[in-house]
Amino acid sequence: MAKIHTGADVKRQFKPLSEADIQAYSDEASFQKGYDYYLHHAIIEPTLSESVLRAFYHGSSGSPYRVEVTLLPADDKSAHKLVSAGCSCPQAGICKHLVALLLTWLHQPERFVVRSRLMGRLSEKSREELLALLDQLVQRQPDIEPMVELLVELPLAIPAQEKNRPGRGKERTVDPSTIESQVASAFYHAGEGWGAASRVAAELDRLCDIGKSFAEAGEWANAQVVYATIAEETIIQYEGLHDEGQVSWILGVCAAGLVACLNAQSTLPKREQLDAEEREELLTTLFDLWKFGDNYGGIGVDVAGAIAGNATARERKWVEAWVREEMRPGQDSSSTWRNRSVVDFVVKLKQAEHASEEDVLKEYRHAGLYKELAERLLQLGRENEALDVAQAHLTEPMDVTRFAEQLLKLGEAWREQALAFVETRLNELKPALQGKSQDFTSAYTVDTYRRWLSEKYLLYGKAKQALDMELVRFQASPDHTTYRSVRSAAQAADQPEEVWSGLRPQLIRTLEQQGRWGALVTIYLDEGEVGQALAALAEMERAPRTSLYGYGYRAEGAPSHYQAQVAEAAEESYPDEAIRLYKSVVQRLIDGRGRENYQQATGYLARIRGLHQKQGREPEWQAYMATLRNSNKSLRALKEELDKRDL
Repeated sequence: MAKIHTGADVKRQFKPLSEADIQAYSDEASFQKGYDYYLHHAIIEPTLSESVLRAFYHGSSGSPYRVEVTLLPADDKSAHKLVSAGCSCPQAGICKHLVALLLTWLHQPERFVVRSRLMGRLSEKSREELLALLDQLVQRQPDIEPMVELLVELPLAIPAQEKNRPGRGKERTVDPSTIESQVASAFYHAGEGWGAASRVAAELDRLCDIGKSFAEAGEWANAQVVYATIAEETIIQYEGLHDEGQVSWILGVCAAGLVACLNAQSTLPKREQLDAEEREELLTTLFDLWKFGDNYGGIGVDVAGAIAGNATARERKWVEAWVREEMRPGQDSSSTWRNRSVVDFVVKLKQAEHASEEDVLKEYRHAGLYKELAERLLQLGRENEALDVAQAHLTEPMDVTRFAEQLLKLGEAWREQALAFVETRLNELKPALQGKSQDFTSAYTVDTYRRWLSEKYLLYGKAKQALDMELVRFQASPDHTTYRSVRSAAQAADQPEEVWSGLRPQLIRTLEQQGRWGALVTIYLDEGEVGQALAALAEMERAPRTSLYGYGYRAEGAPSHYQAQVAEAAEESYPDEAIRLYKSVVQRLIDGRGRENYQQATGYLARIRGLHQKQGREPEWQAYMATLRNSNKSLRALKEELDKRDL
């Protein structure tokens, strides 16, 4: 009898592991629990196949977990200890079951039976032995019986005469209930939480491979059954899943597979094509996938285009009726969004029927999709009609400016109409702002129009209008951003040099009167006036800290970031002020606690040290650090960060 090798015989072929290595890969709780499992021999049937450790863990939760680790060869020079590791339990990373497996390999390698490649060993078995093995496998893992039944139907090796057998393309041999049970099992065993979607997707992807195999063999009816069943059952269970795109991607795979089934029909002989009932089922599933994509952000497949291009005239009528039922009443953003995709679908169906442009335009009018209607009219060269629609119906700032941009692209002849359109919308809103200083939406809309117009005025040589517009923006919201915009307009090529020199003092005075010290600090730093920035910062530091709606304080009353910016700018000309400001920032960071704050604080401390050294004031620095360390000696993390920077 041939000797049965164990892991102890070949362990030296692999990169060594220690308990410390295993502990480093895992968290403390998993390591301790895994150690208990190892001591109690909870790992069963351990094997080594080439470089892969495999085993099962039989716990109290029902089905056993399968654990698997791929080892590195002994001569590997990388810092890694393992290639990969995985467990069928819900926990991510190196779980307690994997810890137990690795500890078993470390301390009891003789428990691992060394096996040659599985396929090679199976090829040596007789038909009767293979059937017996399969029977034992199904008895141990009854959940896989439906999958085995399905795999039996797969076109793994098709004789030439079978490929040409009439009717194979429309023949259904797959039982949908088999696929249903596999999808249900995927969701059930995936558990809950954020990692569940990834586990579900992995199992569904394997099922999609079965559909792909049928499609590649020309068995379109079977491919349809697989893809459609996966899609339908997944959509039903999707609501309870925390998906991050993995499962919706699978639905995209199903949609692409079903589109391929639909596309193939016109290329097949009549005897291979799906019958009318099967085509209706196919179109129904594709429509459900379109609805899913519309509700959840898309699936990456142009289902509407595929249906429009491949459906018969009669089928297009059905689908059009289904799509129209998805229309929503009202003009709110949600209804508009949904109706836009509905009308886009209907338009594709009508274009496939060679409908007239007037029929298409009527769809947009009927749905109240005036932005799309105006854009379509522009595409048709009917600019005046498009402008009439825009003037009558477009009021959202994004739609207004987008349409104006499209007019500008038509050339100089449409420039004044584009500017006038936005100017009109702006003038319509001005009365609404009177007495409504807290109306944020209106104020934002007005500012959007003003910014757009100012940009275009500058672009088209209307420097005076641009400056006037920016001054109005500054008066409405005096800050460093609008100050910069006024400066840019005042310093434009078409402006006299004295314009900016005359305006600047007025803007600064306005900011001072309103106590906009933060804006002034930013402006002075921007313009290289460090002394003025220090003065503005001093005013900010003297200002009372006012509460904002009872939650914390405004940025103007908590100027740490301003202090750091001014300190950096002041290092050369005002080193003492820089040191003072840096110290204030350091203290606030330390008071805030947390290693990240301590790391930032040490960066500023290094700057303080450099300033002291540059001035020959090392004793003062040493005294400061001694006091800082002593007053914060209970903060272990701070001490560690200070030691790292040698402070």
